[in-house]
Amino acid sequence: MVNGKSMRRKITAFDAFIYFIAVVFTAIVIFPFIHLIALSFNDGMDAMKGGIGFWPRKFTLENYKIILQESSLFRATIVSVARTVIGTLVPLIATGLVAFCLTRSDLVGRRFYHIVFILPMYISAGLIPTFLTYKAMGLTNNFMVYIVPNLVWAYNIIIIRTFFDGLPRSLEESAIIDGANELQVFFRIFIPLSMPVIVTVGLFNAVWQWNSWFDTVMYIRGNELDTLSSLLAHMLMEQQTNFINDMKLAKRAVSLTPEVLKAAMTIVTALPIMLVYPFLQKYFVKGVMVGAVKG
Repeated sequence: MVNGKSMRRKITAFDAFIYFIAVVFTAIVIFPFIHLIALSFNDGMDAMKGGIGFWPRKFTLENYKIILQESSLFRATIVSVARTVIGTLVPLIATGLVAFCLTRSDLVGRRFYHIVFILPMYISAGLIPTFLTYKAMGLTNNFMVYIVPNLVWAYNIIIIRTFFDGLPRSLEESAIIDGANELQVFFRIFIPLSMPVIVTVGLFNAVWQWNSWFDTVMYIRGNELDTLSSLLAHMLMEQQTNFINDMKLAKRAVSLTPEVLKAAMTIVTALPIMLVYPFLQKYFVKGVMVGAVKG
């Protein structure tokens, strides 16, 4: 009986320690974000004095007005949404099919395909050869430059394939006996049973696609295919130039500084993903845990 009470006290102490660590890490993540929100609602010149904590000292909406009044904002948002949706769903299907094929023990050249997909994780051709390849393929100044180069990622293949390997083969065998072909097995059995890992990988892809701006800068000319992230980056660079060159004469620069504009841009770009995440959290947590156990 004493041993049982001692064990309960040990478990309680361990749980308390885990909760304490979780609270500390949560605070480390949340507090800087709260500070960023406060900074985004604060007057720019006042923010230059420093000392902004978790509440704006001189409240203003000017920072967000400048962003929302940008004429190209709506078009850039549409491009970002299209890129995120298409760039998440299509690669998920492509990556899932590749992972499904790699689980086939009778696949000819299976080991070779593993090497082909893993090598690019460690070896890169470099920026110039990549640009020339995209140009030869007609992907520059083309919306498909956001989709085609990111159809299949080796890391995602490994995650999904590992999950597929853990599924009962009896289900597949039963489906084949009932007359199902490989595609039917994939879409009607593997995909429904693998929703946790599918949603997890999909969320990774969606966040990357939404936040990505470097490929826009490198492969897109003009502003017709600007994404939200690249548009805000251009606005920030323009504001920094205006602020440095003519702070006294530019009325907008008096109350708007690059620091507060950057904070407002961060909130604008992060908010959509933050709103989507709660709906996927159940699958996301389960997918990460299953991948951790099986990996």
